[in-house]
Amino acid sequence: MIRWPVSGFASFLRSGALFLVLLSGQWLGAQDTELRYFDYTYVENLHTVKLRVDGFPNSYPIIELNGGARLRLSFDDLREDVTRYSYSFIHCNQDWRPSNLGQMEYNSGFGNDYIQDYDFSLRTLMPFTHYELVFPNADMRLEKSGNYLLVVYDTQDGNRPVITRRFMVSENVAGINGQVTRPAVVDKIHTHQEVRLTANTKQLQPRAPLQELSATVIQNGRWDNAVAAVEPNLLGRESVQFNYQDRIIFRGGNEFRNLDIRSVQAPRADVSSITNEGDRYGMLLAPELTRGGTVYSQYFDLNGDFVNVGGDRPALNLADEYLQENYARFGLEYTGEYVEIMPVLKTQSGLPLQDDVYLYGALTEWQKKPAYRMVWNPGISAYVGRFLIKQGFYNYYYVTDDAASDRRETVYEDTEGNHSVTENDYIALLYYRPLGGRYDRLVGSAIINSSL
Repeated sequence: MIRWPVSGFASFLRSGALFLVLLSGQWLGAQDTELRYFDYTYVENLHTVKLRVDGFPNSYPIIELNGGARLRLSFDDLREDVTRYSYSFIHCNQDWRPSNLGQMEYNSGFGNDYIQDYDFSLRTLMPFTHYELVFPNADMRLEKSGNYLLVVYDTQDGNRPVITRRFMVSENVAGINGQVTRPAVVDKIHTHQEVRLTANTKQLQPRAPLQELSATVIQNGRWDNAVAAVEPNLLGRESVQFNYQDRIIFRGGNEFRNLDIRSVQAPRADVSSITNEGDRYGMLLAPELTRGGTVYSQYFDLNGDFVNVGGDRPALNLADEYLQENYARFGLEYTGEYVEIMPVLKTQSGLPLQDDVYLYGALTEWQKKPAYRMVWNPGISAYVGRFLIKQGFYNYYYVTDDAASDRRETVYEDTEGNHSVTENDYIALLYYRPLGGRYDRLVGSAIINSSL
């Protein structure tokens, strides 16, 4: 892996200068309407952006304050030239607005720094540069718990933000446990899941727990349908409960569709054809059918996530000195081909749906993006799309807008169906702001699975 060549003293001068130059740029960016306080990729040349716990490809971006775990950001730049990217952190309250803390209060290191680890793709049709960042690190140390926004800037384009990613740092001073149950509301019993939480406050000892504590619950790592800022409704001697009817409630959804293209030559997905398009592979997927109103079937999935592990590279000749030195680069991070997939979705009625259809999941940053919209093809009576993704194992839904809703809520009643027995992860986050406090501390977190 290549690193920018800087000595220790030069690194100090470089980082200090970068702090002064980019600090103003960060705050200007924070005030700019273009800076989005959610997961977003701002430019078309960056692909396969992933933020996870270092060493765990399929994980949620939560680490413990002053703990041993770190987060790893990785992404590919499809441009041929190397770009100097910098990064910074913005501390946020539980509503994902910037907190009142100054940068030096929550980050005892440099305010901004460069992403120094990068390397070039190896023997791929489409060349790309793979970047990685692991933090906290020696230069960037986080001192407060709570919500954080990671911002990556292109320093060669006026410090323009190119990536934003949410992550959380927890103190874990209040234990949380919970359970996923069927809703009490009769018309949601078979389609929704309800979450109930209990938090142990013995160590925290809040003075006014009903006013100072609140919880947020996230389904499968997506924030678009999160239930946020829920106050406790039951108070015990050393605990609080969040035990509501029809408040912390989610559509059950269905198991996510799997796309296994860890191997291009022998994909485990149902593929109609594979072609070599010169700088990429083209993969026409076998037609799929909408699942609204169908019977639930349980199978393994990643709850909407994707991983770029595994592959179809031949065994290495370790007698080759070059291969020995570059053995770590033979993972899909550097050898993964980019594939233009062409999914085909047929409706059970053979007619188009009322609303637009999108491919949806962690690969689309849990958003209905125009670039991932499916188009109705009357010639084959099906929705079709063309999307560029990297070799790996992907989960996805087909979703629509709720045109009757002012929020244009993401729904999948017609395309995927809803079942109360679907296996889902729920991330419970407990926030604490004492009376007169300046920011929301994240004092506890837990992952609750609906099948356990």
